[in-house]
Amino acid sequence: MDLELNGKVAVVTGGTRGIGAAISRRLLVEGATVVVGSRTESDIEQIVQELSPLGRIEGYVLDVADSGSTSSFVERVIERFERIDILVNNAGVNRRLPALGYPEEEFSRILNINLTGVYRMCQDVGKHMTRHRYGKIINIASIMSHTVAPYQSAYVAAKGALAQYTKLLAVEWGGYNINVNAVSPGFIETDLTAKALSDEQFRGAILAQTPTKKLGLPENVADAVAFLASERATFIQGHLLAVDGGLLSGLPTITPPAL
Repeated sequence: MDLELNGKVAVVTGGTRGIGAAISRRLLVEGATVVVGSRTESDIEQIVQELSPLGRIEGYVLDVADSGSTSSFVERVIERFERIDILVNNAGVNRRLPALGYPEEEFSRILNINLTGVYRMCQDVGKHMTRHRYGKIINIASIMSHTVAPYQSAYVAAKGALAQYTKLLAVEWGGYNINVNAVSPGFIETDLTAKALSDEQFRGAILAQTPTKKLGLPENVADAVAFLASERATFIQGHLLAVDGGLLSGLPTITPPAL
């Protein structure tokens, strides 16, 4: 299927590693110009060098936990390309600890990146998209936006709120020809999940309760994002698309290890 992203300008936060890198790659292959944001300049340089043979890609330092950083990043992209057509809010972190002992500072840090960081990017990019009456926003949520598992109170709080925020923006901005949706990955093999999935008992429980009997790959998430970023998805609004191999039906019985 030709997703017809030629000429579109796409921003991918956390776009240099794991799911973010796969999304950057897929959008490039579909013809979009891609601008990646990351806190680490060396990661930006590496992904730009790796993916530049596929299309036009640039990257700038971005810390979604800092409003000054998000504002300057978006201004720089607009100055360079004159518009942003696609925004993929992928930057995120997690830490697993029992709820009773979860440090407030850590709880706040995770919400600041996973939830308020999305708010900052949507505010800055949304001002541009509403003026131009066009845009595609895809938030990377989680199966934890739909259900819960122990030891992830901060992450669950952030991703649950992100689901509702996605729907709210879909309602408010739909009249501006802006599609706002989210993709909810299940257990995808990345650096973020590596430590939890290294526990053989936990990994076996996940596979046992996943109908497809396999873990996801970053490319599986990227496929869903590329579709939602395309004109093929213009009548999909405020939707949370689970990319989880069917895991949601059995997740509540699985207890991951505390880290």
